[in-house]
Amino acid sequence: MKSIFVSFYGVFVVTAIITHIWTVIIAFTEGGFFGGILTLFLPFLGELYWMFKMFGENDTYAYIALAHLILAIPFSMFGRGER
Repeated sequence: MKSIFVSFYGVFVVTAIITHIWTVIIAFTEGGFFGGILTLFLPFLGELYWMFKMFGENDTYAYIALAHLILAIPFSMFGRGER
């Protein structure tokens, strides 16, 4: 199981960065300048907040963000491999 997480760690990092950029764009458009800056510098809290806020409005984003937040747990434990 650990080898699967190590193999897909790079893909997860790239998709997590794309999801965070998407979150920052949503924050700037929906929450204004302050909300965008706050989300930019507090990625976990920002994505958690906007995920709940977007349920029912932008379900595609909400489910992708939810998947990334859930997958971040095993990837943070097993993803990087031995260094």
